[in-house]
Amino acid sequence: MEEKKNLIVVKNGPVCTLIINNPEKRNALNPDCLFTITQTFEELSHDKNIRVVILRGAGEEAFSAGADITAMPTRGDSVEVRKNQGDSTMASEAIQKFPFPVIAMLYGYTLGAGCVLAMACDIRIASKNVKMGIPTSRMGLISSHRGFRRFLNVLGFSTALEIFLTGRTYDSQECLTMGLVNHLVDHDQLESYAYKLAEEITRCAPLSLSGSKYILSRLAENPVSSAEDIENFRSLRIQAAASDDHEEAKKAFKEKRRPKFKGA
Repeated sequence: MEEKKNLIVVKNGPVCTLIINNPEKRNALNPDCLFTITQTFEELSHDKNIRVVILRGAGEEAFSAGADITAMPTRGDSVEVRKNQGDSTMASEAIQKFPFPVIAMLYGYTLGAGCVLAMACDIRIASKNVKMGIPTSRMGLISSHRGFRRFLNVLGFSTALEIFLTGRTYDSQECLTMGLVNHLVDHDQLESYAYKLAEEITRCAPLSLSGSKYILSRLAENPVSSAEDIENFRSLRIQAAASDDHEEAKKAFKEKRRPKFKGA
């Protein structure tokens, strides 16, 4: 276990858990914490042992209740000061660029910047006590265009528009219906469900995981693929088909055992 600024990093084999550690403020996100999250995902992208990351909050009240209002820049702050601090856009991009799946383990308050981080993750598992929403319109703020794009890609135009125009907080069943979460479970089952899913993912071939995330992300960002994109997609498929892991999968199938993938 490694303790960083407002973030705890726990590595257990191929699964890494990142814990937003500010429970006295319902895991409110300040610039330092968001910068640490960004840096940590960039570091983990070079760790050849990690295949899944689970992002969660500390304590029992919240994944994250949003940005720490007391740490928000004031009107008099210069643009340069803001550039040198972490923000939810930077952290979200780091999550989306991370080559392997990221699971958000959500419970309690998951609002504002916390909701943005959750939506940046690939799969969202939520407790039935979760409450999600983006109250920017009630704070006189506008989200980044990258944040808008992510919500648009995941939820569709009408649902994304409602979320940002109303600033409403949604209960767990509404979150599931709207697509804010992938799975909804009893609170006492949340942790076991998330780690069981992570374990299931680690059984898959690393090249397939990273290639699938990359291609689907690119298609979501650019529905009309460029010639370069199409060639990159083709190269990834060829690489996977020619990999030792594909040969191992075929051999394991014949021998009726679980394959042992090495990412090559």
